[in-house]
Parts: sequence; structure tokens; C-alpha cells
Amino acid sequence: MYKMQEEEFDAIVINEKSPKCPPHEVVKLYYLGTHSDYGCVKCKMKSLRLEDFGI
Repeated sequence: MYKMQEEEFDAIVINEKSPKCPPHEVVKLYYLGTHSDYGCVKCKMKSLRLEDFGI
């Protein structure tokens, strides 16, 4: 699982040419050096729980 800053994740642009989910491509999100959430870089879904991604 990759690590990514919240700012990098928020800068991802999703459009009709983007790959579709599932399967989710989950990254571990960090804010100020602390783990904050998990996020999918394909659909920009965010959740505190990894189980919400079906993993």
C-alpha cells in the first residue's frame, strides 16, 4: 500500500477517462505526518476504515 499526503490526493482529477472501480487502488493518507484516512486514487473515495473498500 502506498503512502500519500492529503494535498496530493486532493489534487487528483477524476474524469470519464479515469480507470473505474472496483477494484479500488487504496493509498494510506497522511496529514502533517500523521495517518488520517485511506483513499482510492481511482474514484477518490475516502474512509477511515479500510473495510469500506472491500479489502
